[in-house]
Amino acid sequence: MALTSVGRSVRAGARAAAVFALACGCAFAQPVSVVTDVQGPATMANATGTPVAILQTLNVGDRVRLAAGARVALLYYADGAQYDARGPGEITLEAQRPQASSGAVVQARAATAPSAMRLKPGGLVQGAVVMRNLGLRVVAPDPQVLSPRPELAWTDSRTGTVYDVAVIDASGARAFEQTTTARTAQVPESRALAPGQSYALQVTARIGDQVVQVARAEFRVAPADLQAQAKALAPSTDAPVAERVAYALWLEQNDLRDEARRWWAAAAQSRPEQGSLKERAGAR
Repeated sequence: MALTSVGRSVRAGARAAAVFALACGCAFAQPVSVVTDVQGPATMANATGTPVAILQTLNVGDRVRLAAGARVALLYYADGAQYDARGPGEITLEAQRPQASSGAVVQARAATAPSAMRLKPGGLVQGAVVMRNLGLRVVAPDPQVLSPRPELAWTDSRTGTVYDVAVIDASGARAFEQTTTARTAQVPESRALAPGQSYALQVTARIGDQVVQVARAEFRVAPADLQAQAKALAPSTDAPVAERVAYALWLEQNDLRDEARRWWAAAAQSRPEQGSLKERAGAR
């Protein structure tokens, strides 16, 4: 076969593949936006008409139908821009911003932080799988924490157990230790941990003098620059739900899940009908 014929065949195949991908509904599409708030009846403008929910991701071409008085807040992954849409009418997700039709109104939300709230496309952290409580398991802190005095927590299926708790630094020295019958502890102010340093939490379960199980988990205190960024981006506690949800997502994507849970809990109080917020507030 001549080279020109081969080239034509390759180009034809590429065009066919592109048409097939479009016909299949953009199977490889990355989401362009995430829903950060919903108020009132808002549904996908498709055959199923499924309700739109907070934390739902949307792709280019997706359409949302808004009833009269309904509002949806969106955060775009590309630049961190946030938009408010209100009905009645429809909005269509385009690559750079949502477009309104049929009477809907779209407005850009003014940034309240010094920099935009950038999120990674498709980077939502899934809610934790509920595990059967068999034996001893560390549940806090998460792999990275903001506070130099993190909460320490564990679960145990046994009763009558005493716990020897130790926070161990990278050199093997004990930065904090305590013996307790409770299943939580907190590093005191006098033993505050250092930013940017790695530690291990070791919990030793004893019944009497007999050690029955040891659980260990490693974590790191966020470095100073990440702590400063978190402080700069943090909205006020009475900020709109959309801003609090966006910040909680940013915290999660930076492995600051302990801190994120506090914001999820506050958002869940404002939107009790949104199960995704309750799930994240209680996930461990």
